[in-house]
Amino acid sequence: MKKEYSDKIAENGQLIVISGPEGAGKSTVIKRYLGAHPNAMICVSATTREKRADEEDGKDYYFLSLTEFERMIRTGQMLEYGYFNNNAYGTPKKAVEDARKAGKNVILDIDVVGAMKVKTLCPDATLIFILPPSWDELEARLVKTGYYDEKTVNTLLEIAGEEIECANLYDYVIINDDVDKAVNRFAQIVHGNRYSRNSMKSFLESYIEGEVKPKVKELSKVLND
Repeated sequence: MKKEYSDKIAENGQLIVISGPEGAGKSTVIKRYLGAHPNAMICVSATTREKRADEEDGKDYYFLSLTEFERMIRTGQMLEYGYFNNNAYGTPKKAVEDARKAGKNVILDIDVVGAMKVKTLCPDATLIFILPPSWDELEARLVKTGYYDEKTVNTLLEIAGEEIECANLYDYVIINDDVDKAVNRFAQIVHGNRYSRNSMKSFLESYIEGEVKPKVKELSKVLND
C-alpha cells in the first residue's frame, strides 16, 4: 500500500532568489528558463514608480500608490521591500506562499538587501548571484537600454560594485557570459536542489514519524523483553 509520506517528496515548490547588478542580464536568464519550465514562475514585485509605456500592471510589476505600499508593509504583507530613486519596491508575501504550496518553483529577482531579508525569513531559499562578464560590458548594457541618464548610470554602477562585493553571501554564482550557458547553469542548480534537505523536509518529517519511529519502538520492545 502506498505510504502517505510518498506524496510528500519535494511537494513544496522551491524559493529561488536571484540578485545581481542592473544590466547583468537577470531578466533574460529568468525569461529563458521560464519559457522551458512551466512549473516555475517569477513572483511579480510591487512598486510605487511610474509605469513605463512597455509595461503591464500585474505582469511586470504591481504598480501601487505609496499609501497602498506602506499599508502592505504595516500589515505584514511584504516578504521584503526597499527603496531606490525615491521609489519603493517589494515582494508580496501571500503570492509566494500560495505558489510554493501549489508545488511551483518561485523565482524572486531582488537586490542584495532584499535577498538577505528573505534568507532570514525563509532559510530554505536558494540564493543565486548573476555576474556580468566584465565591468565594461555592464556599463555598455546600462547605456544601451536608453532608460537611464548619465547620472543614473553612474549611480547604478556604484551600487553594482557594492552588490558584487556581497556575491560571496550567495549559495551560487553564475557568470552571464553567454545567455544559453547561463540558463543551463541556472537549470542545473534548480533541478539539483529538488532533492536537497530543504526541499525534502516535509517528506523526511513524515517518513521519520510514519516509518522509522514505529519500527524503532518495536525493536526497542523486542530488545528489552
